[in-house]
Amino acid sequence: MNFEYKYAPQKLSDVIISDSEVRYQLDSYISGDNIKPLILHGSYGTGKTTIAKLLPTEMEGKPVVIELLRATEFNSINDVNELFGCTNNFYKLFTIEGQNRNYVVSNEVNFTHKAAVAFRDIVDEMMFATQFIFTTNNVELLDAGLLDRCTKVFVPAAQPEDWLPRIKWILKQEGVKLSDAKILKFLTTQLGANSSNRSLLRELEDVVFKIRHPQPAKAAAPKPVAKVTLPPKAVVKVFNPLSAT
Repeated sequence: MNFEYKYAPQKLSDVIISDSEVRYQLDSYISGDNIKPLILHGSYGTGKTTIAKLLPTEMEGKPVVIELLRATEFNSINDVNELFGCTNNFYKLFTIEGQNRNYVVSNEVNFTHKAAVAFRDIVDEMMFATQFIFTTNNVELLDAGLLDRCTKVFVPAAQPEDWLPRIKWILKQEGVKLSDAKILKFLTTQLGANSSNRSLLRELEDVVFKIRHPQPAKAAAPKPVAKVTLPPKAVVKVFNPLSAT
């Protein structure tokens, strides 16, 4: 199985988070101190969607039912009303499966202006019983009124030092041993080229494969034989006094 699926985080503590502000904000939701809609933004592959899907379980202390929405569902006011018109009153009064709250997660949210205006009212009405979690790579494109209702959390790429324990654990599961220095060099190189967690795990999978299946060493090419050029033979003339005139 591909590493990005085999070693995908199963709980929030598995997600590599380097930034203390991100941890602080997530803790405020887990403790119940913050119930505002949450927007996780940043570059692709830094763990935003993973956090969005795992956070509700931490908030409830048990597995929960999450309603996943596609951003393409919000192209008009009718889209918003059709999706939440029937469930709005239910979500304001009840929760699913005896949960403390309902959870709605939308990955790469991108509302049209009219849809965003309609969604502001939905958020206001449902906020106390429903936790909205949005993710986006382009927070600057979101509706200003919706942003004003949310807590915005920037999720940066994790640092090599924070990845080190996780990578060592993965390598141990794979029966591969590398020194910390080599792992850190690998992490620094890969994260410097691409901050995506998925890309990092794909590259690690490739490293493990190459260690397990080393290519045979190529036979050394024969060294060219140096040519030795001998000097021309000297011509020896014998002096014959009888031939002298």
